[in-house]
Amino acid sequence: MARSSVKIGIIMLVAWVIPIFGIILASIGLVQAILSYSSPQKDLARAGLFLNSLGLSLSLLLVTVSLYLYFSGVIDPLNVINRIN
Repeated sequence: MARSSVKIGIIMLVAWVIPIFGIILASIGLVQAILSYSSPQKDLARAGLFLNSLGLSLSLLLVTVSLYLYFSGVIDPLNVINRIN
């Protein structure tokens, strides 16, 4: 289980760009890392915990910045579509 947590953590380094995938993958990876922390593969579990925590932090930071920019009026998705046409 620790090995799969590390694999999910590596995938997280790409998936955090799409926050919904990032948050779901990070949650799964964190649960697996925490459950396997008492196993003999403690180093792999620690690496999985770090990678998934980093991915979750990046996903949440992206969501926070996007919401701030949207509510402050800096970006308006509907206005961008109208400018293209």
